[in-house]
Amino acid sequence: MLPTAGRALADWLRGPGRRREWRRRVLRRALAAACAVAVVLGIVAVARAPRGGTLTPVVVAARPLAVGEIATPDALRIVLFPATLVPDGAATAVAQVVGRPLTATLNRGEPVTTDRARPSSVLAGQPMDLLAFHVTIPDARSVSMVRPGDRIDLVGPVGVVARSAPVLAVDPVFTTDFGAVLNGPGSSSGDNLEGVGLTVAVDQPTILDLSATQQDALGRPQLSLVLRSR
Repeated sequence: MLPTAGRALADWLRGPGRRREWRRRVLRRALAAACAVAVVLGIVAVARAPRGGTLTPVVVAARPLAVGEIATPDALRIVLFPATLVPDGAATAVAQVVGRPLTATLNRGEPVTTDRARPSSVLAGQPMDLLAFHVTIPDARSVSMVRPGDRIDLVGPVGVVARSAPVLAVDPVFTTDFGAVLNGPGSSSGDNLEGVGLTVAVDQPTILDLSATQQDALGRPQLSLVLRSR
């Protein structure tokens, strides 16, 4: 049994004489118009759909940017890119590159990749009176236990030269085919004749004291380190 609305429509279409034909023509035209609207909406939806599938936010330059210029929020904006057109290493959030100096010129609308925005200074977050200073430690084993972010004491022949110095970086390890380690902690025999370097944050007077530390026969400063609890 047809619902009430369907039954009313059927009765309306079955009306007598010429009214029946007129009503059927009205219904056919209404259905044709509805189909036309559906087709148009489908075409618009297809036209608006990205060819590359889903859209990905990408950070682009809001204006021309020069080499060395600091990426500020007002110099950047977010643009939606088809996923297949996003460059490798493209920043997808302003926070990834803001505050960093640029290593390449950028035109307006050009994507900002992470390799075009140099990481912030190793001194980021350190007090303004501290400077980054590289020191060599003869004992490679002691450096092997240190990581960036640790705090160490540097001890010379006459006592502590630097106290609770933040470690900013530790020189990388390179191992040869023969097992010797150059410019890094440890070796096949447990020794490194060149010593191991690391970078610490210290003030100017401490830098002078470290520079004046007595050296051994190999020209390395006679320094040892003590890892402190954070």
